[in-house]
Amino acid sequence: MKRYKFLTIFSLVLLLLSSCNDFIERSPYDQIQDTEYWQNEEQIRIYSYSFYPAYFVGYGATGLIGGSRFGNGDTFNDDIAWRTQGEFTPIRVPDTDSGWDFSYVRKANYMLEKVQTVPGLTEEALNHWTGVSRLLRGMEYSDLTFLYGDVPFFDHRLESTEYDELYKDRDARTYVDKKIMEDFEYALTNIRTNDGEMMINRYVAAALVSRLALREGTFLKYHEIDADLGNQMIDLSRRASLIVMESGKYSISSDYGKLFTSDDLAGNSEVIMYRKYVDGVLTHCTLTYNNAEAQTGANKALLESYVMSDGKPVYVDNPSFCPKTAEDFFKNRDKRLSFTFRNKYYIRGEDCSPFNYSTSGYSMHKFMNDADTASTDLKFRNANNVTDAPCLRYAEVLLNYAEACYELGKLTQADLDKSINLLRARAGIPALQTLGGQPGVNGTVYDDPHRDPDVPSLLWEIRRERRVEMAFEGLRYNDLKRWKKFEYMYNEKNPDIKLGAYISYDDYPKANKTEVPFESSGATEGYILCNTGAARQAPKDYNYVRPVPKDQITLYENNGYKLHQTKEWIGTGLE
Repeated sequence: MKRYKFLTIFSLVLLLLSSCNDFIERSPYDQIQDTEYWQNEEQIRIYSYSFYPAYFVGYGATGLIGGSRFGNGDTFNDDIAWRTQGEFTPIRVPDTDSGWDFSYVRKANYMLEKVQTVPGLTEEALNHWTGVSRLLRGMEYSDLTFLYGDVPFFDHRLESTEYDELYKDRDARTYVDKKIMEDFEYALTNIRTNDGEMMINRYVAAALVSRLALREGTFLKYHEIDADLGNQMIDLSRRASLIVMESGKYSISSDYGKLFTSDDLAGNSEVIMYRKYVDGVLTHCTLTYNNAEAQTGANKALLESYVMSDGKPVYVDNPSFCPKTAEDFFKNRDKRLSFTFRNKYYIRGEDCSPFNYSTSGYSMHKFMNDADTASTDLKFRNANNVTDAPCLRYAEVLLNYAEACYELGKLTQADLDKSINLLRARAGIPALQTLGGQPGVNGTVYDDPHRDPDVPSLLWEIRRERRVEMAFEGLRYNDLKRWKKFEYMYNEKNPDIKLGAYISYDDYPKANKTEVPFESSGATEGYILCNTGAARQAPKDYNYVRPVPKDQITLYENNGYKLHQTKEWIGTGLE
């Protein structure tokens, strides 16, 4: 906890260290100078803290949900039923873009440089901190390439006089990906297996590589950029997942709910890294959204993705699946459905106490223990929430592993049993089987009639598990992006994303009929029509990669250099 209290203050000092001023002739008495720092291992560790809030965001900063990838910080995807859908962003080449930022690349390179100069480090310590530095650089470049594709790669801290390097053009995405893989491979080999509580260790690194290498590898594959390199990165994800899986340190928690509603995740067997929140020090407002505020509700498509208790998708044995009440809808389903949503519809205009209404009727409570609703403790109100955030879960590693095995053509029943089926067991549903390469349960093959026909049936089930297990944990948008499936966010292609629960006005006589309309005008029952605005445009290739902002193009030109625009944006008329 002391580390987090200390972090904000010391980060300011570190910013001064990385931007020393040549015009100061005498060292200030009240500042730590670069030449005075980097004297021992503890100082390296303290510097590394400045990366943690950027890469382990959790539920966001004090009092704000901004930046969080959990709960209502994870809504730009095909899981939420928006009243009016915004277009894919940006809609044109922007003047500026804060994402085109290499400050954390510089910080990582600076750390990497200074680690080599610390006196008295053992070879093991030097290799560990070199590994941490390279992991951080690889993580930052993973995000940059996922945003922009081609980006300039810098392998050292640049001085202000290195114009040719400072203004170098973009390197090919595949070149940068190879550099990322080199950094990740080094990190997985050299980072310590234990460096203290809540510190980056080999298993934290492996969980991150499991996520990021799969993300980039599948992007390369499905966007037809470089299938061979894509498979190399997918295999790196598989191997990184195994480092975590074979460590014996982690297991699936028996209580799904406590992963998101606990004030203390220390010792939870499923949590690989978490962010700590403490009253008066660091708080958030994620569970308040689940408790007191009106919700922009989840959609029919998401809730129907949760299978029946027999392990089969809802439409397999019942092609006309359409329960008319909440009781029937939630009956005999994957337990994760009830862990994530309340088993009652909360309709605008009705008395929804002690909670609030949901625009779709489906009320999320994944991050709120409803037993605490009546508590007068202020930690359950407003921006005073102190539940810890599970930044890296073992469950995700298992999902990454299963998907990677499938993508490599290596998936076996044993792979499913030690990954996805551990999650299904907690959810109270039968194991997923691979029967002649097709999905099955209890020896019977099935095929979801609502499956995307372009996705093989077994892969569809693997992706389904990921969607429901990790719902509202910040992965869905990136998943659609890497699979080249933004079409799922397009109403014309996927009409169920604009619908909510099936209700009858007779059951909800106080419902605000203007705000709770049905698909058919004049109907008295049906699925709530949440999206009454225009459908967003169908996704284009340029929606999957950001353009370079205009100010950067101009900056290069003003200094006599050329920075090329993202090729997918050239000729679109949006420049």
